[in-house]
Amino acid sequence: MSTVLSPKQEETAEVIYRLTNKFNFPPTLDEIAAEMGITKGTLQYHMSALKKKSAITWNPGSARSVRIVDMSVVGHCQEKFPNIVKDNYGISYKSQQDNSEFSSGTRSIPILGKIAAGQPFTVMDETDEYLELDSYFADGCYALRVKGESMIDAFICDGDLVLVEPRDIPRNGEIVVALINDESATLKRYFHEGDRIRLQPENPTMQAIYVDPSKQKLRVQGVVKGIVRKV
Repeated sequence: MSTVLSPKQEETAEVIYRLTNKFNFPPTLDEIAAEMGITKGTLQYHMSALKKKSAITWNPGSARSVRIVDMSVVGHCQEKFPNIVKDNYGISYKSQQDNSEFSSGTRSIPILGKIAAGQPFTVMDETDEYLELDSYFADGCYALRVKGESMIDAFICDGDLVLVEPRDIPRNGEIVVALINDESATLKRYFHEGDRIRLQPENPTMQAIYVDPSKQKLRVQGVVKGIVRKV
């Protein structure tokens, strides 16, 4: 690694890299600090040092803005964590227990309609549009166009395309396509909390949606694996 980092700065960069790949989106400071077992204030000191060395970009006013931009640091992380699949610097994560088949090369991803990043609404009928991507995606992945701004702190904006892996059992914290009562679909972060499910927006001005499985039907139709930014 050509950029000289202190041991704590190196550890901070490694945690940012791992969490970005694990969740497919930049982690918050709280998530990084919890992973490192340090306070948020101590973490900010290390983050500022990394930013001064141009190892990362970070906007303190945005919850999920941290990104490693020094490719020597990225290369160090890739060597240290070979179980993480590189995809345009760390967009895909493959655990050692994951047996999903991934292949490189051009893949046609169907754009099946729109998904609400706001209040739930009915997903539109599928179209004949396809997205051609050179990347790693599981068979059966599809794309949905985002409508709304409830996920803006996860860098998912109105008009973007989200790439979705069909999966009905998400992990806590993953961003999912959720179908409520077989009629209303929404894009939210998933949390199973005891006898209820919380669908959490990534916008501080919006409220979470709570689903009681004993009274409502909730079907997870897929997990977000990437984003194609609107241009």
